[in-house]
Amino acid sequence: MKRRVLDWFWRQDPHLREAIVDRTVNRLRHTLSHPVVTLLETAGRNGARIVLATAAPDIYAERVKSLIGAEDCLATPGRPSAGWVELLGEAKANACRRWLKDHCLSDAKCQITVITDHPDDLPLLRLADSAVVQGSARTLEALEHEIQQLPEGKLTKIIKIDVLSAQGPDGGYWLWFDDRPEGPLDDWEIRTILSKHRHAYLYIGDGKWHRIGPGQSFNAAVRRHDCPRPPSMRMRLAMHLRRRILRDWLGMYH
Repeated sequence: MKRRVLDWFWRQDPHLREAIVDRTVNRLRHTLSHPVVTLLETAGRNGARIVLATAAPDIYAERVKSLIGAEDCLATPGRPSAGWVELLGEAKANACRRWLKDHCLSDAKCQITVITDHPDDLPLLRLADSAVVQGSARTLEALEHEIQQLPEGKLTKIIKIDVLSAQGPDGGYWLWFDDRPEGPLDDWEIRTILSKHRHAYLYIGDGKWHRIGPGQSFNAAVRRHDCPRPPSMRMRLAMHLRRRILRDWLGMYH
C-alpha cells in the first residue's frame, strides 16, 4: 500500500508534491512527543549524535529530522525502484549497523541509546546499550516483556515514558479537528471550539480518540501537557468524508 501511494505521489505535479510534503511535516510538528524531544535536546547538548531511523518515506522524513535535532536520517526510499523495501525490523537494524560502521571509531567508544514505541524495533534494540520506550502503560508492559526475550546483548538500561495516559490536573484537554491537534485546552476553550466544529475527536486516554460534538459531555477526556498520538488513519479519513458530505456538499455547518 505504501509503495502504491508513493507511485501515485511521483505522478503528481511538483507543486502538489511539495504541498503534500509541507502539510505532512506541519501536521507531524504538532504531534512530536514533548518528553522525547526534551530528552534529545539534552543529549545533543551533551555531545550525542542523533540519527532518525524510520519506516516513513524519506521525502518527508528528511525534513522531520531537523525538528528533532538529528544529524542524519535513515528512512524508506521515497521513490520505489527494483529491490525497494520498507525500513522495518531487520532492514532498519541493518541500516543502523552500516551507519555505525561508517561513523563510529570503535564499538567500545559508542554508547548507543534506541528510542522506540513499537515492537518492530526489537532487532534494533540488540545494538543498544540503553533503551527509551514510550507508549501507553499497556504498550510499555508488552514492550518490556518482548525486550526481556531478546538474546543476550548489550542492553542494560530501560527508561519508560508513558506518552498516552493522563498527566494530572495541571494538563489540558486535546481535540483533533481539521486534521490537526489542538491543546492543551481548558473547559472554556474546549466548549468554544466545539461550538464551531461539529467534526472533532476528543482524546480519552490510552491512545484512544472519541467523536464529540457541540453540547456533548467531555467527562471521559484525560488531561495532558503534550500532544498524544494522533487518531488512526481510518478515523481521520472517516471524519474527512463526513465533513465533506455534511458540511461541504449539504451545507450543514451546525
